[in-house]
Amino acid sequence: MLTTNSKDVFFLLSTVFILSQNFLNGHSFKPEPRGGHMATLVNDRIYFFGGSRPIPITSPAWNQTHQYNLSDEVFYLDLSSSFTVNLPPFTDLSAISRMPFGCERGTTVLGYSGVRIFLVGGVQQNMVTFGYNTTNSSLWIYNINSQKWDTNGPGTYGPPLPRRRSTATVIDKNGVIYIFGGRVGVDTGSDVFIMFDDLFTLDTSLFEWSNLSLPNHPPKRNLCTATLMPDGKIIYIGGVTQSFAGGPPTRVNMNEIYIFDTIASAWSQKSALGNIDPRVGHTAILAPDNYTIVIFGGTQGYVLRQSTSYPTFVLLDVKSEPFQYSSPQTSGMAPPPLSYHTATLYQNYMIVVFGNIIFPSIILIIDYYTDNVIYIRDYFHIFIDMPSIRTMID
Repeated sequence: MLTTNSKDVFFLLSTVFILSQNFLNGHSFKPEPRGGHMATLVNDRIYFFGGSRPIPITSPAWNQTHQYNLSDEVFYLDLSSSFTVNLPPFTDLSAISRMPFGCERGTTVLGYSGVRIFLVGGVQQNMVTFGYNTTNSSLWIYNINSQKWDTNGPGTYGPPLPRRRSTATVIDKNGVIYIFGGRVGVDTGSDVFIMFDDLFTLDTSLFEWSNLSLPNHPPKRNLCTATLMPDGKIIYIGGVTQSFAGGPPTRVNMNEIYIFDTIASAWSQKSALGNIDPRVGHTAILAPDNYTIVIFGGTQGYVLRQSTSYPTFVLLDVKSEPFQYSSPQTSGMAPPPLSYHTATLYQNYMIVVFGNIIFPSIILIIDYYTDNVIYIRDYFHIFIDMPSIRTMID
């Protein structure tokens, strides 16, 4: 089992970076590098779903417009025993649990007494034709016991969430899923690039959808994070916005924080102090102290042109107003700047897995079979493995 130590970073949590390469003998399953995947903690396992996988530049399938494929894989990382990041114990469930489509930029949450994982939105790619928009359902359910997938099915009430991806999604203690914003484009069935400012809920006990049209809601928002606090408030951070349908994305000021109170069903806005770059593709988790939000990674760019958002590791103290950003010094070897990774809190550990490596001015495309830099461009990004960073507690 993992253990905590009073000398862990910031006395809040330790950060463990899991790599997908550098496997040693002993584990047969080696996940490919990816970004835009989904991750959900279930007891001592982190379940991973989908993501975008790079096509090696040496592959006949690679060309300028086809440089990655989506994944329909399902696998988990076992945290019940100690291990090193050189030998993470991944187990592949794809033979019996494969997703109905390749998927990225969806959101997964655990509900229904901890036995169902709800997949909300995301890109859906046919794994035979590689065409998009495989189904009309924006909700799919993975049953942990049967290891099978199903749609929301009959018995669902209210207007369901229209198809979209990159939403900010959480589930509360009552089993109600809150889904804010997101976007559509060609990969989600729309010829026009459109962001949303609506807030949908799904009561997972009644399977009842609701569209909450409430005053003072945030502007259209895409790729922001949502962090559920113990008092039932959801804090939304970062992302991009849009002035009109089809218009260009505009980066959101990280000092403008929107909050939705799930108890009062009301929006409010707060300010935060601190100099922090805007970002998308970042993660935000609540630290064990229940008032510090730990933000990691992200990029200032959108679509093809990427640039690192600084600081890459940030704490947001929401105990008192105004909220306060800080970026304390960390110990150990720092990871490369990441985006579209996942971060999962387990005991006192934030476990960061996969993602894009973003550099300040150029993006290095790595052949993930050889770890050699084989291609450099100033506007393209792709998914690569992280080098060995550090060891989990033995």
